[in-house]
Amino acid sequence: MSMRTGRVRHLSVVPNLSDTDEPADDSATEATRRRLVNLVLRVTVDHTRPQIWRRVRVRSDLLLSELHAVLQSALGWEDRHLHAFSVRTAGATRRFEMEETLDDEPDDDASSEERVRVDDVLTAPGSTMTYEYDFGDGWTHTIHLEQIDSDIDDLRSVCLDGARACPPEESGGPSRYAQSLEIAADTSDPEHAALIARWGAGFDPARFDVDAVNAVLHSFDVGRSVLAEAVAAAPAIGKLFDRVRPTEVPSLMALLPRCELTIESSVDLPVAAVAMAKFTWFLDRIGDDGAELTGAGYLKPAFVAAIREELDWGLGWVGPSNREIDHHQVSDLRDAARHLGLTRTSKGRLLRTKLGAALAEDPVGMWRHAASRLPLGKESYETDAATLFLISLAASASATHRNEMLIETVAELGWASEDSGVFDAQFAAQATVSFLDLIGAHGPRFYFRQEVSDSPSWSRRFARDALLS
Repeated sequence: MSMRTGRVRHLSVVPNLSDTDEPADDSATEATRRRLVNLVLRVTVDHTRPQIWRRVRVRSDLLLSELHAVLQSALGWEDRHLHAFSVRTAGATRRFEMEETLDDEPDDDASSEERVRVDDVLTAPGSTMTYEYDFGDGWTHTIHLEQIDSDIDDLRSVCLDGARACPPEESGGPSRYAQSLEIAADTSDPEHAALIARWGAGFDPARFDVDAVNAVLHSFDVGRSVLAEAVAAAPAIGKLFDRVRPTEVPSLMALLPRCELTIESSVDLPVAAVAMAKFTWFLDRIGDDGAELTGAGYLKPAFVAAIREELDWGLGWVGPSNREIDHHQVSDLRDAARHLGLTRTSKGRLLRTKLGAALAEDPVGMWRHAASRLPLGKESYETDAATLFLISLAASASATHRNEMLIETVAELGWASEDSGVFDAQFAAQATVSFLDLIGAHGPRFYFRQEVSDSPSWSRRFARDALLS
């Protein structure tokens, strides 16, 4: 991938919208944050009669690798064999494999179970996925999301109910186990004694002890690694580590705990009003009637002059011109508003969308909406690089630490060298970096391509919210 060109000055990934009277999608008013809840799951061991099943409650941000541990204990397996999860969506099957399986047999069509949350897969009541265990014996389980419980006073995994004992390990799969149950019930069968000796005299296939299961579940170490916590909290970080080996990016790993991703958004009105000031001003200036554009589709000089005079841009205005084409700051603001779905053009006028009108006087809503749209970009290298810049900002990384991290990580991703890593990363993340410059998250001087100045105190919160969205 070649990215060695000069700076493209505007948010180039923003598509030009045609003149249309179509309103903005109202669903865009809600940030795509994943709210922490409890999920009630019914887990059945397929092809067993009578049916073996468990009902468990787990937190929604549990990683699939963590859910595996819960299932092993709730069902009674001993975790001796390989396993995998899968889900059928839109006519295709997505698989989520063990990390060691993907290390031994890379599969572009499979994801690591250590990078995917339960609520990424089970998205609404009625959703199901498959859990396979012991590929030789062929035990499959259906996991059904029965209920979403918003009460999160207790986030420990718990078994609520169930029926029948788990089959013993190495019992041959559902068909063989069914035959074994018939043998175990028939004392005259010549294989009866050997089977009972193998299973143990105390094994009762009809017995299920929910208290014993919960004693095991509650003894789990609930601590998570820094990486697991970051992946569970931030989808963009999970996608990044699908292609990055933690051992090869120590500078990045050092920044993750400093991002404090377990802290929920705490934005308030005064902070949001400062951070989103340019957008709220811009939307207010457009007003209900819209702003007339020039024949070439640019903002009129009077509008440009008002932007220069009334918005706090710090340094950097060049010359006395009031033409939009001469000021990338004006174009960046306009393009960013369009990208966020706040404005549209129709019949030679710049108009607010329904979303733009709703957020014009709601800085907190604007903050959350803007954060939910980051990182910007269509290509994976764009969103990868943007995620790295957001991590740096959320962690308050120094320029030196940030650059070391960029060099390490983009080299590990394989699309830049040590010599060009920082340059290529900034070019790839240009859309996101320009947006952060626009709102002043990097400090006033960074927007004009000077070194990082003191970032405002709210910038960490905004970057964290963007990562969590």
